[in-house]
Amino acid sequence: MNTQPLSVKSLVIVFLIYVVTTVILAVVLSVFWQSGIDTSAYSQQQLIDMAAQSNLLTVGSMTIGSTMAVICAYFITRRTGSDGYKHAMYFAGVLILYGILGIFLHPEHHIIQQAAKLLAPVPLCLLGAWLALANTNKKHDNISHEAC
Repeated sequence: MNTQPLSVKSLVIVFLIYVVTTVILAVVLSVFWQSGIDTSAYSQQQLIDMAAQSNLLTVGSMTIGSTMAVICAYFITRRTGSDGYKHAMYFAGVLILYGILGIFLHPEHHIIQQAAKLLAPVPLCLLGAWLALANTNKKHDNISHEAC
């Protein structure tokens, strides 16, 4: 485990992992969604409108983003050592900035989706950091019990 102070490089790497993974999983979800539709019967605009109204794509995208936020917060907390929740909160800040960009790029989303882009990163990243710290403490406890 690396206990170096957080660097911009670490944040950038974790954020890129987040973006690349969520994009890949969103494409997989879209392909799965389209597999149940005869795409030749619809125009491109009709497919876009159907996708915007799809509950599977909406809930699936939110689930993918939430899960990856927890995993990335876990990863950055484990990587940076035992500084508690600080690094996960920096990552949450980056996700909030990304959410602000998402609000401007997708003004057609419902207000609940827009609010989630700003409010969800903090508790999700806290959860990821908590899991990382709990896992670290559990390993340390096991090592100290074995040493006795």
